[in-house]
Amino acid sequence: MMQKLRKLNQGSLLQRTLLHVALFVVGSASVVTLASVLLVSTAKAVLPPHDATETDADKADQEQGEGSDADSSSPEAAAGAAGAQSKTKALARLGNRRESAVTR
Repeated sequence: MMQKLRKLNQGSLLQRTLLHVALFVVGSASVVTLASVLLVSTAKAVLPPHDATETDADKADQEQGEGSDADSSSPEAAAGAAGAQSKTKALARLGNRRESAVTR
């Protein structure tokens, strides 16, 4: 193994330079690949799937509509419904942003 490495280091300056450039490119590509795989797998584990976001938003809208019919006179119910609605809208906007970024 050491003899092969010594042979690679011998030769003209051009051959050694090309070897170093090739190793740098391969190393950089492997680092970028590893980082992107880790980032995508982490994002998939943390964020819900796109279909689940839309389904949860629809369910929350239906629950909000049903909950407002039951007792909308209390301020706690109104505040809870507004908070739930803003959360689902934020999740839906996040899903739309992801979808539009993918289509671009």
